[in-house]
Amino acid sequence: MPAAIAIAAGGGGDAVSAAMLAAAMPELGVVAIMSYSWDRFMIDPAPGPRVRADFDGLIDRGGVAEIPGTAALLIGQSTLPRLADSIRQPLLLLDAAEGAAGLAEQMCCAAAVFDASELIVIDVGGDILGEGHEPGLRTPLADSLSLAAAVQSGIPVRAFVAGPGLDGELSPAEVHSRLDRLEARQAAVLRPRDALPFNSIWSWHPSEANALLSAAAAGWRGTVQTQRNSAVTLTDNAANIYEVSARRLVDSSLASVLLGATSFEQAERLLRDRRNGRSELDIERTRSGDRAQARTPSLETLDFVDEYVIHAAAEGINALTIRRVAELVSATDPAATEALRELLAHHRPDNFRPPLYTVDSAS
Repeated sequence: MPAAIAIAAGGGGDAVSAAMLAAAMPELGVVAIMSYSWDRFMIDPAPGPRVRADFDGLIDRGGVAEIPGTAALLIGQSTLPRLADSIRQPLLLLDAAEGAAGLAEQMCCAAAVFDASELIVIDVGGDILGEGHEPGLRTPLADSLSLAAAVQSGIPVRAFVAGPGLDGELSPAEVHSRLDRLEARQAAVLRPRDALPFNSIWSWHPSEANALLSAAAAGWRGTVQTQRNSAVTLTDNAANIYEVSARRLVDSSLASVLLGATSFEQAERLLRDRRNGRSELDIERTRSGDRAQARTPSLETLDFVDEYVIHAAAEGINALTIRRVAELVSATDPAATEALRELLAHHRPDNFRPPLYTVDSAS
């Protein structure tokens, strides 16, 4: 059976979905997963992706670094070491310091080490399809850089989009329009058995889009309020996976701008120029000091949450993501978020269903 390296295009959350994809489609032969360490500010306030030198305890695998469960950032936190202990495949670091060129070289090294003949690029939500003009597109850099690097590697590439619209950026209609124009095909539907082995991850992992994909695969249906007061509806279509031509996607997306980029700074600058001065790193740089505003939740916090979900239910919301609850009560650093999870699990067990906080049984 052919072997493949899965590329989690958007970072740690997509690595979980890559593992789900590997379970749902064993014929892909996924033998390792590559991911950025690019956690949002509530976990790691450092803007942008972490690089190899930021870690202690990585394992050199012939030009690419493997992340064991014992690895750790020298300063700050990364979700990847804990994730490495939760998935079957070896987890490898995407180090973006040298742009698409450096990432392509790392992918070639990984393919050589694991005797893989193919790269599988996986994105959840569909922002990898963005052309740059879409009003909701916020965070295309990681995905676009991953895709550009994969194609630049010279290794055969297959590209997959799962959970259309679950990231709250491109709408489901925009995602499907792009998929239709690219003549994508439906490759699989995630089922409860594909999500079940990863359920425990959502008790601590902050990803929203990938957690919603897992919830959709498990059969949950309804409207979920996510961070920044956005709403995402999980329908039967939310568990679908589509395959699109990687080459056609590069040629018609933001990834085309990043081919040949030799540093992360250059990649950000190229995408900023293409997007009329916009960069997702600007948001991260602004938020990097927000930890000082984090609050440790208390029993009084529950009163606020109870009141909030009553109003949310009246507006047709069926659940909130745990990340949205944390945002509402300013539990925006790792310690405060963990304290919130423990508080909800103990006092609101009927509602606390990671990755969701349901509103139907609020008391």
